Amino acid sequence: MRKTLLTLLFSVCIASAALELTLTDGGQFDFAGELFSRGEYFKAVLEYERLLHHFPDSPLADDAAFGIALSYDGAGEYGVAASSYRQFLADFPASELVSQVRLALGRSLALGRNYVDARWELEGLAGESPPLETSGRSRILRGLTFLPTWELERAEADFLRAAGDFPGEPVGVLGDTLAEIAARRAELRRVNPGLASLASALVPGLGQIIAGEFWDGVLAFTTNALWIGATWWAVGEGEYATAALTGFVGAGFYLGNVYNAGQAAEESNRRAVAALASEIVLEVRRWETEHGTGLTLIPTY
Repeated sequence: MRKTLLTLLFSVCIASAALELTLTDGGQFDFAGELFSRGEYFKAVLEYERLLHHFPDSPLADDAAFGIALSYDGAGEYGVAASSYRQFLADFPASELVSQVRLALGRSLALGRNYVDARWELEGLAGESPPLETSGRSRILRGLTFLPTWELERAEADFLRAAGDFPGEPVGVLGDTLAEIAARRAELRRVNPGLASLASALVPGLGQIIAGEFWDGVLAFTTNALWIGATWWAVGEGEYATAALTGFVGAGFYLGNVYNAGQAAEESNRRAVAALASEIVLEVRRWETEHGTGLTLIPTY
């Protein structure tokens, strides 16, 4: 009797374990997606790969392959992600996800600061005839890749092309709005770095003030005035060795002041462009909230 009970209990445990180990492609896909949504990207990769291993002919195979690439993107492994997207395109050329994968590939390359290849990929997608579902967004994203390099003129050109190629469509309206923002670069206050450096060469600190750095300019003027005064005093007292030392150090501060003025002007110009770029990014985010693109167009640089 005892032996019979043990046998029965053992059989129940085996059956229970078998039920727990039952694996389906849908369940596996959902589990990997949950890991992805929690930000556990490398674990998600393993689970997506498990699905592909056990269910190579599953209708979810292309979704799993896409999930692998997106997971690497989420983990910041942009080089691996780009390779995974390209592998997807080779393995699933007839998938309905191809246009989304091509958009994601361009975005991943941009995230990895590989702007040349990103623009090439996005140009190909944007120029498809007839347009694919992601062609318009690809044109917008291509324009956005010029923001980190402060090339608002080239960004505007892509936004205008989006407006022209997709008139009346949401992405075309977005392109027109972004082009208007980018065009305002002509109204920005620009400071010539050479002029700022020359101004500080004539009057220490003046270039910094022209560039909008008032207190830096005051500090530069005061510091140089002190070194010049110390040198003049040492000469007047006949302390020529001291005068030579203070003059040498003072010359270093003077040259640094001239260089800093040019840098201040360049930084002022960058800040002005960055403000417009931020406005463009905010507009795209608002548009995405309203239209739900799925894959965000805004790379986090």
